[in-house]
Amino acid sequence: MPTQAPSKPGEAAPAQAATQTGAAAEAAAARPAPSVARPLTVEDVRAHLLSIQVNPNDLNTKLASLMLRNGVELSRANFVKLLTMLQGTDKSQAMQEAAVLLLMKGIDSPQAVKVLGQYFAQNPGMASQLLGMQEAVGNLISALGMGKGLLDANLVSQLAALLSQFDETFRNLSQKASGKGAISRENMLNDVRALKALLSGVQDKAPSSGSAEAQALSSALMQFQGKLDATMQNMLAQAILSQSGRSEVNYLYEQVPNAMTSPPKDLEIVVKREGEGKDSVVDPRHTQVVMSFETTNLGKMVVSMYVKDNKVYVIFVFSEKEYGNEGRGLIAKEYGEFQQKLADKNYMITGYQVKVDAAMCNIRPYLIPMLPSLENLLKRIDIEA
Repeated sequence: MPTQAPSKPGEAAPAQAATQTGAAAEAAAARPAPSVARPLTVEDVRAHLLSIQVNPNDLNTKLASLMLRNGVELSRANFVKLLTMLQGTDKSQAMQEAAVLLLMKGIDSPQAVKVLGQYFAQNPGMASQLLGMQEAVGNLISALGMGKGLLDANLVSQLAALLSQFDETFRNLSQKASGKGAISRENMLNDVRALKALLSGVQDKAPSSGSAEAQALSSALMQFQGKLDATMQNMLAQAILSQSGRSEVNYLYEQVPNAMTSPPKDLEIVVKREGEGKDSVVDPRHTQVVMSFETTNLGKMVVSMYVKDNKVYVIFVFSEKEYGNEGRGLIAKEYGEFQQKLADKNYMITGYQVKVDAAMCNIRPYLIPMLPSLENLLKRIDIEA
């Protein structure tokens, strides 16, 4: 069919114009429709909960917010696992955080949630617990001495010797934490369990008479067992936190007494593993090491070291501006020596920065890392819910 010529210079012929119009329409259809971005609202979260057949009440909405903040898929299967783990708890913020963290580590144990949730809620310090244990040991040894006729003499002698040995172990722990020996959490946990079982047996054999000596012995036994329980729960929580999992929460965690302060305070350490899952390991050339500790003159402090190959970048975090200003000067003064110490270990420090951030000046944000872009928004959803 012949093509009609254009009537004016530069005008397309009708067939040519139709072809161009069709091509333009196809190109327009091929382009994706523009997306409209808007802030996530509490109604969005509740609507999604309804879509996965979960009651959008206040508790579930806040739990969903916590899941999103940690990058956990908001699916019905994950929600059912969390609610199952939270059964029998007070479902507090600490318990919810523990449940979400365990889900990220592939652990679905309700008992583990209780141990870890209590750890988050109470934030127990190993240093103060060990001091309390030493005091309880002294009280029990004194009570055994006062009530020699209440128990078998051989049992009292053996128990007193064992308690003295434990007392020496507790006293040496802070020195070991400063580098004079390795601390085996597993061995210590087993020793504490064995001692608690022994004391429980002694408690059963102790007379129930109302004499002052019997009451003192019973009270000392109960006090010491309570201290042992608290220490054992602390170590169990540390062991749970050190389990492998998704890359965001795949780390080793340890809390030890810091011998550089008097009396000893707590030093918390997080060391990231490379990769995720049970086969992941700590690669000293590619990791992140976080240390949180109390100082004598600068308050609480966090040191975070990012290691890639043989290069190290360090961030120092202080809780208050005054401490940050003073710390900045001290760090600059000691920077050369710090560089040399790392160089002796074949590491090169590429730089550092000093921050004042009370929220990041504790270990929790490094144990439960949030997605920064969602954190502030989801905090608002928590309030609205």
